[in-house]
Amino acid sequence: MIDRLLAGAWTVDEFSHAYYDFWLDEVPRGVLSDDDEEFFSDVQEKLDWTAPSPTEDEKEHGWLTHEEYVDWVRFHRIGFAG
Repeated sequence: MIDRLLAGAWTVDEFSHAYYDFWLDEVPRGVLSDDDEEFFSDVQEKLDWTAPSPTEDEKEHGWLTHEEYVDWVRFHRIGFAG
């Protein structure tokens, strides 16, 4: 799913729709390494702080645009070895 997002095959909305519930409901806890679980959890959590056009106030509180979210995932995936 992340590959599709980073390749531009999915929008952030499409990714969110597919990934969010999958991560929360389908991935069993305890089967991933701590680092892997942290990465995938952070990807899901950051979706809560992502909007197409966050206001300046939202941006000051850590919100990302869709483009910034994709960049954030790409940057943090570099260290992911899974």
